[in-house]
Formats: sequence, structure tokens, C-alpha cells
Amino acid sequence: MMRGTEKKIYQFHAEFCKTFSHPIRLAIIDLLRNGEKNVAELQKELGIRQTTISQHLAVLRRIGAVIARNEGRVVYYKLADERIIKAYDMLDKVIKDIRTKEAKILAK
Repeated sequence: MMRGTEKKIYQFHAEFCKTFSHPIRLAIIDLLRNGEKNVAELQKELGIRQTTISQHLAVLRRIGAVIARNEGRVVYYKLADERIIKAYDMLDKVIKDIRTKEAKILAK
């Protein structure tokens, strides 16, 4: 039987992982792999509204995945922990490997 502490840990893990289930947030993480960017830079790269990017950055900040730094009136964002990119890359590899296996099966 699951104890209260374990349940809370699993809930936190689920909330943390759920944050990464949106394509815009994944794109933001991918863009931040090479260093900090401000909202305008992200908007230029993604081609979506700044307000949308700001909303997704707020979600990423809430779980501690990104941190902000003010420089005058401009806010720069960066990943809070480089292991986030390692996890992103690991999942990307797993997904690509699964898709490759599926393609080989379908090609037969």
C-alpha cells in the first residue's frame, strides 16, 4: 500500500512531467539549450505570440525548470538545470528508436 509521503512524491513527479507534455514548452526548452533568451527572441524563433510564450514560461518557472534574470526592462530565461536537456535528449532518442523499429516492422 502506498504511504502518504510516497503518494505526494508521485504526485509531484506527475505534475513535473505533465509540464513537459506541451509542444510549445518542449520547443522553449530546446531553444534554451544553448543559453538564455528573452521572450522576443523566443517569439522570433517560434513564430507565436509573445503572450503565449510568456504563459508557457510561467508554467516552466512554477515547477522550477527555468529561471529568470532581469536586465533593465528585459527578462532573460534559462534552464535551471542542464539535466533537463539530458532528459529531453534521452526521451527524444527513445522516441526515435521506437519509431524506427515500428517503421521496420511496417516495411516488412
